[in-house]
Amino acid sequence: MPQESPAARDSRRERGAETRERILDAAVSSIDAVGFARTTSQRIARGAGISVGAVQHHFPAKDEILAAVLERSAKNLDAQFEGIALPAHTPVSERVEVFVERAWRHYGSASFRSTAQILANAAALASGGGKPAAPIAASAGSAARLWKRIFGDLDLPERRQREIRQFAFAALTGLAAAARFQRGERETRSAVALLKVSLTAIFERSRSPDV
Repeated sequence: MPQESPAARDSRRERGAETRERILDAAVSSIDAVGFARTTSQRIARGAGISVGAVQHHFPAKDEILAAVLERSAKNLDAQFEGIALPAHTPVSERVEVFVERAWRHYGSASFRSTAQILANAAALASGGGKPAAPIAASAGSAARLWKRIFGDLDLPERRQREIRQFAFAALTGLAAAARFQRGERETRSAVALLKVSLTAIFERSRSPDV
């Protein structure tokens, strides 16, 4: 049997990577459109334009697809904050503006909406020893690191930082869910603007010496 050339190997790897991305795109689209429970390997295969066998070649089990979707989602969130380095004197309002706008690019996407549905089933997946268990933990750690990059140098107790962070990410998750039922972009943007005002006020009050 002739030995495969380096160029042929590279081409095969590239095709495999492209197919993998198509599978993940199809999984995200399906979960966003019809929900977690109704997303099957057959539906994903149709969406990707390949056979079920090809899907199983790249992802032998459904939970491996879900794990890869979570991993890619975390990378997408990280990418929104790539290169961000705010000076120590940056006002809280500017920090909040950067954080909310960049975070919403991810939370307002189909990628996050599908991620949220996977996370909603996290308990069952984790108890079954499924592949998504590790990416779920990694995703939480990634959110904490991003928060620290924007707000970590503010003079606040760690407990208070954690409370505000939990509120912010919970609010973003809620806005993402509500956006599916709102009438238009204007209503969504108003809610995002309100989150900025709320976060800024919470930070300012938390930093007040009278509190």
